[in-house]
Amino acid sequence: MPIPILSKGTTFTSPDTVTSTKLNNLVDAATFAAGAVDNSTTALSGGAIIVRNGGITPTKLSQGGPTWDGSSNLTVSGTLTTGGTISTSNDLAVNGIAAINGAISIGNTVNTVSPTSPDRTITIVVGGTTYYLHAKTTND
Repeated sequence: MPIPILSKGTTFTSPDTVTSTKLNNLVDAATFAAGAVDNSTTALSGGAIIVRNGGITPTKLSQGGPTWDGSSNLTVSGTLTTGGTISTSNDLAVNGIAAINGAISIGNTVNTVSPTSPDRTITIVVGGTTYYLHAKTTND
């Protein structure tokens, strides 16, 4: 016999009479039974079936799409498209070419050439080599 997933709102026994009220109660007062969930991926909460914390694996969520691990690392094979900001409190590593369409904002320290000079030197490290961009900050 299968495990019931609903607890009936009305139980009929012989010689009960079936009425519209009893039929309505059969459905309207029904609740999910314990057999409706597996208690590993789903659970009952307040009469509803919910997804348990950690109940969905990356494969079930997006087969062939992004994956993540328990260390909060996200792996994207292909193109990552975002309409917002990519933010990290750590280094951003790109294996391959980072194609950037639009302006680049570099938030590292700008070195002053002299105390009164409007000229600045911006330090950029590319492939382990340090480069210095010298920029003028006024329009003479």
